[in-house]
Amino acid sequence: MSTSVGTQLRGWDAATFRTASGDPIMRSTVVAVAILDKSPDWDRLQYRMERLTCFVPNLRMRPLYGALGWSAPRLAPDPDFDLSVHLHRYRLPEGSGWSDFLADMRRMSLTDFDRNRPLWEAILVEGLPNGEAAFCMKLHHSIADGQATVMIALSLFELGPDVNPDEPVAPPPPEAADVDQAEILLANARDNLDRGRKALEEGARAVLGLARGSLTDPVETWRRTWSSVTSLGRVAAIPEGAMSPLMKGRGTTYHFQTFELPFAGLRAAAKSRGLNVNDAFMGAVATGLDIYHREHGELAENLRVNVPISLRGDAGDRSGQESNAVSIARFPMPVAGLTIDERMKSAHDLVAQWKAEPAIRMADPLAEVSWFVPVPMLAQAARASDVTTSNVPGPPIPLYLAGARMTAAFPLVATIGAAVNITMVTYDGTACIGVSTDDRAIPVPARLVEALRRGFEEVTGAPVGSPDRYTPASHPPGDTPRD
Repeated sequence: MSTSVGTQLRGWDAATFRTASGDPIMRSTVVAVAILDKSPDWDRLQYRMERLTCFVPNLRMRPLYGALGWSAPRLAPDPDFDLSVHLHRYRLPEGSGWSDFLADMRRMSLTDFDRNRPLWEAILVEGLPNGEAAFCMKLHHSIADGQATVMIALSLFELGPDVNPDEPVAPPPPEAADVDQAEILLANARDNLDRGRKALEEGARAVLGLARGSLTDPVETWRRTWSSVTSLGRVAAIPEGAMSPLMKGRGTTYHFQTFELPFAGLRAAAKSRGLNVNDAFMGAVATGLDIYHREHGELAENLRVNVPISLRGDAGDRSGQESNAVSIARFPMPVAGLTIDERMKSAHDLVAQWKAEPAIRMADPLAEVSWFVPVPMLAQAARASDVTTSNVPGPPIPLYLAGARMTAAFPLVATIGAAVNITMVTYDGTACIGVSTDDRAIPVPARLVEALRRGFEEVTGAPVGSPDRYTPASHPPGDTPRD
């Protein structure tokens, strides 16, 4: 088949694209922000971005849509790809601060993509305080999950301020050509037939295996079968509604806030308890959410949490692709009435339990089935989530972009139906936290962020940075935040 018709979005990627297109509350943009100690060289930055699109062909791919609308879009090389359409720069007005910058990032995130061009854009923002600049890359979630974003960053950034003469030569860009509807229709028909054939073959193998197992070891065979069926029911179950008594509303807009803390404190808190960093991260989030609810006179016994589960390196991983390799664990997490140790251990046990679910590795097949579920039903299920947490390990060493040193890396992720999204990226000894709050669920985001900061302080026992990157922290550890 000609490369000009590309490949069809499948599974989770296709479902993400469809839901984001069908309901604005399901918008799934990711804005990755790299703070730089100075403005990078513009010509060199353009060169590196052009080079990046050759290493990551998805960045040159446009969606192709079938005339009948029965199939997922295809990603194919854009014959009119123009870097200047996707990459631009501007300078903040004199006297602008961190809140002004985040307001711009909010507008960037809430503005939809041109769905006939590659699904990304990048902006260099100059004029931040202290001579800093920000390189911001907005990606559609259907073409890159959190770890894929880190992979993109590792292809874009450099290990020093000078040009590295030992870098590999970029491959040529993918060949692109115009495609008519007949070619798209034919390609989709071939893909759908091939998918149907593989499904029948896999079904036949499963039936044959069940028959053989029923003869050789019926007890174990039917135990595994029942385990898989019940697991599928747990993973695919649609929750009735959000569990928070406070964060109830849902809308189509959200705000961004950030803060930073030393990564060593979070790592030490986990290690001292024989747990991992994600357990400490989720324990801190749960502590902060408990504080937030109590300060509003409410108790959150449990909150429904979404946690991305990476399948990279798993047996079902689509290794080597830039597309998503992730599933979502969704479970009630106890919040009120627990010690910090209990919250961290609970997070550890719940995530481990979901990772062990046989059906968690059926994310793509389940997403394929979701193609037949109306988008409003999927959006309603997404609204039943209180919080999404994600922990993305980043590079532990300093990186540079076109001569400028990166000093922080903030993830700004759409809420996608939840009341709040809290994502952590670790970089060069710092944990950078991005917080997205639904405007209806959380009318005063600063109060939630203050509570989250106190949650991280209680877990690490150390001060946490201010929500305003250029202003000292507003209170020492343990102080009560002021309205």
